[in-house]
Amino acid sequence: MEKIAEYLPAFFGVLVLLVVWFVIRRILGSISDKINNSESYKEDTLRVLEEIRDELKELNRNK
Repeated sequence: MEKIAEYLPAFFGVLVLLVVWFVIRRILGSISDKINNSESYKEDTLRVLEEIRDELKELNRNK
């Protein structure tokens, strides 16, 4: 029983480090996803604006 008690602090220390590592990893993953979604949104918006520009050019030519 004494040997188990000797290893408990080390075990809980490793457990705490693992929990902190997983939390930090999840936070950084969500930040990365938000950055990627932002870039994707920017590209989609730019594509839509280019289509609108092209349509307006067509309309101006037809007048």
